[in-house]
Amino acid sequence: MAMQLSFLPLFLFTAALISPSLVVSVSVVEGKVSCYDCPSDYDYSGIMISVSCSHSKTRFTVSTDKKGEFMSELPSRVKSDCEAKLQGSFKQLYASKKNIMSKIVKLEGDKYVLSSKLIFLKSCPRNLRSFSSSKTVDLPVPPEWGLAPTSYYLPFFPIIGIP
Repeated sequence: MAMQLSFLPLFLFTAALISPSLVVSVSVVEGKVSCYDCPSDYDYSGIMISVSCSHSKTRFTVSTDKKGEFMSELPSRVKSDCEAKLQGSFKQLYASKKNIMSKIVKLEGDKYVLSSKLIFLKSCPRNLRSFSSSKTVDLPVPPEWGLAPTSYYLPFFPIIGIP
């Protein structure tokens, strides 16, 4: 027992020296999508957000949780030219062109947020000229092929802006 206790101070001293070098600084972006015509208990999970940074030619996709929030790491050398774009969902969404993209801005430390909200509609708007849509389509596949429905491997069509 006495032998084990004598190694304790040495172990704690070594751990104190090593632990500061293990701290890694990671830049994180946080955001949320909003819906104009959704009920308060609407499930936002599965909405795809594309994050891209032009300085590093990096682009990746993040999925929202049930509340419509998302969080992801940014590339190691973050500059101010990153943006987030509402891509679509497995449910049909409608979005105005001005509400599908947002710049990513630094908040504090290594935390980044969206400069504006990513907003969509659940139902079809009356004026379709300024809106785009996202819709899942199940393409017909012969049953003898033994394939899963196409919506499983083509989960959504992206929102495409119409000029």
